[in-house]
Amino acid sequence: MKVRIITAAVGVPVLLALILFAPLWGMGIAIGALCAVAAWELMRCSLGETPKRIYVSAILCAFCLPMMFSFGLQMTAGVGALLFLFFVLSLELMISFNGKRRITLEMVAVSMLAGAVLPLMLSTLIRIARVEDAGRVRVLVPLIVAFSSDAGAYFVGMKWGRRKLAPEISPHKTLEGSLGGIVSSTALSAVYGLILMARGYGVNLLTLAGFGLFGSLVSQLGDLTFSAFKRQYGIKDYSNLLPGHGGVLDRFDSMYYLAPLAELWMFWLPVIWR
Repeated sequence: MKVRIITAAVGVPVLLALILFAPLWGMGIAIGALCAVAAWELMRCSLGETPKRIYVSAILCAFCLPMMFSFGLQMTAGVGALLFLFFVLSLELMISFNGKRRITLEMVAVSMLAGAVLPLMLSTLIRIARVEDAGRVRVLVPLIVAFSSDAGAYFVGMKWGRRKLAPEISPHKTLEGSLGGIVSSTALSAVYGLILMARGYGVNLLTLAGFGLFGSLVSQLGDLTFSAFKRQYGIKDYSNLLPGHGGVLDRFDSMYYLAPLAELWMFWLPVIWR
């Protein structure tokens, strides 16, 4: 617990500084680095001794995708990168038939997920940040939802948790903890809205709190999804890069679901404006 809190105390201010004050290309580098590490973690746990050039192709694509969006390129560029990675991996698969080590369909599928699909999902944070005036404060919304949901579920579950939520996937998660995460996320989303209103932003508290509630459910779904991946391959954590938290995928798993949801939610509904 102590190590977990220390890591959060160091990491959260750095994350806030990047989101609120760094240029978009700096934010793109940071998210690209997270995506690259996450790609390595996922491939390492699921593919093992895959040829290094497959790792390199997926990791480079994962790093470059957020950078492309930070420089203003549109979704068509992201789709182009996805298609290019698939083209490279398809060539690798066909060429491997002439060698001793075959490239399998599983290698291609996991590499596409790690190197293109997941980075495209997380890159929505960059597109949210590009919105004029209110973009930077909007980016904090999915982060607040994810971390408050996680913290609420953890502390409520630790004190009052009795009924298991998904024992075969995540044995420590409870129904009580899940409800605690929903309440915490909804409440803190509303509090964040009140803070922004005091700073002169326009805020629709109802839709913001609604995102906190629904976003907590989606956040927990993302957490369980990546936990299921780990159970399939018999590992506890994706890596040990973040002391007390595990790897990048252990800490940011829910963001892969929440970031695209936030972009869609804020596109269709009034949430925060200047």
